[in-house]
Amino acid sequence: MKFTRILTAAAVAALATAAAIAQGGGMAQADTNGDGMISKAEATAQANARFDAMDTNKDGFLSADEQTGPAARLLKRADTDGDGKISRAEYLAQADKRFARIDANGDGQITKDELAAWTDRARKAVTQRRDPADAIAPAPAPSPNPGQ
Repeated sequence: MKFTRILTAAAVAALATAAAIAQGGGMAQADTNGDGMISKAEATAQANARFDAMDTNKDGFLSADEQTGPAARLLKRADTDGDGKISRAEYLAQADKRFARIDANGDGQITKDELAAWTDRARKAVTQRRDPADAIAPAPAPSPNPGQ
């Protein structure tokens, strides 16, 4: 039960982030070259800016007191070494995973359609009370031999 609540909170936080991007502010802010897509480099630059904004004491880590709001639980997943704080490298690794999940065709660009599709998957998982990991995980590859 606790695990499901944590996953739900993570999906809601991710959904809120995607919704903000999809509504123009974040998408326009991240799309620094104005081509209507978010490249890997643009997403990384935005993730670095978010890290810098959250690292209020400027020590290069996100400690527990800097991890607030709905994203706090999502950020805890990024603490891969279990030291109770998130380094920039850990934060960027989590951002890379999220980028790969949203970039459905794997071309290194997130389009508005890909972002909307990912947001819809997350929203449906939350509203149907399914495991939110299903919404944010990549879709399974089609079977090369359907029916087998």
